[in-house]
Amino acid sequence: MGLLALPFVYKCAGWLGGTAILVSFGFICSYTSLLIGRLLNGDPRPGHIFDDSPFKTPLPPGSDHKMARMLKPLKSFPQIARESFGDLGAIVLSVTLYFELFSCLAVYFVSLGDHMHNLVPILSMRAHMILMAFAVAAPTIILRTPTLLSYLSAVGTVATVFVVLSVCLVAITYGDMSEKVAFSAAEPPPYHVMWRPTGMPIALGLVAYCFSGHALIPSIYVTMKDPRMYERMATATFVLVLVCSLLVAISGYYTFGQTVVDQVTISLANAPIENGGQAMTLLTCLMVMTAFSKFALTMFPLALGMEELAAPFIVGEVSKEIASYVIRFSLIVMALLVAM
Repeated sequence: MGLLALPFVYKCAGWLGGTAILVSFGFICSYTSLLIGRLLNGDPRPGHIFDDSPFKTPLPPGSDHKMARMLKPLKSFPQIARESFGDLGAIVLSVTLYFELFSCLAVYFVSLGDHMHNLVPILSMRAHMILMAFAVAAPTIILRTPTLLSYLSAVGTVATVFVVLSVCLVAITYGDMSEKVAFSAAEPPPYHVMWRPTGMPIALGLVAYCFSGHALIPSIYVTMKDPRMYERMATATFVLVLVCSLLVAISGYYTFGQTVVDQVTISLANAPIENGGQAMTLLTCLMVMTAFSKFALTMFPLALGMEELAAPFIVGEVSKEIASYVIRFSLIVMALLVAM
């Protein structure tokens, strides 16, 4: 969702401002993701220097052995907050993170309804959101582990790559269309800006949303086959995300300049492009696939947190299973209502 708004970031902040924000925020998020991994590992040293997994080590935390962790390994943000700031800190951080994740679910419904309405305009956006809620319920409730969810997420990753390539291909094929689009929209020059400090706060907020994946880090870390590889994986991931972000931002802004709207797909839909309708249909389908696949992955840590809160009041495995289904279904319904 944040990727499509990146050309608009350049519209707000200009070539230099947009690039500076993207690169600096990408570095900050990458570095803090490594720090979170070390918190989960229970030691400030890089995870790859250890001989074993933090969750399967025979060495007690704090022992004299050089390969022993300083502290016990952690598995969630509430545990990190509880160890650092006590119960009150755990509550504050949990509410913040879970509110962010819940908001993302609502945003996905809005995006799904909007794109599905473009594909099948005979149904209203609200009707499409309700239908998509039923569609996402199955994988969200059935796929109960990140390992299974990762296969669904891979579909969204492939779709995202195609979206990036589509924006770049338009820039390469049609070049700078900003003057042509601006003429039809009666937009005065300049069509590209080098630096705009007044737009930096808006640009920063959009880029922050684009890189806001930290809430999923504990879920990924604790289910890795070898958590010692986490830092290498996280670094490679952020490099890839930053490259894709720069490609979309630069290509979209180069093509449309100051005429680009807050979602570059809308600019593509209105652009004077040959066979643009067919291309936009394909791009819309890709966006639906992306939002659909990411919904269940975003739901996982949120549902897990709610289940942890309810666990002390539930007795028996069957009751816990039923409670898990009820929590996940309730979250889907509430996110749908917020989106509507």
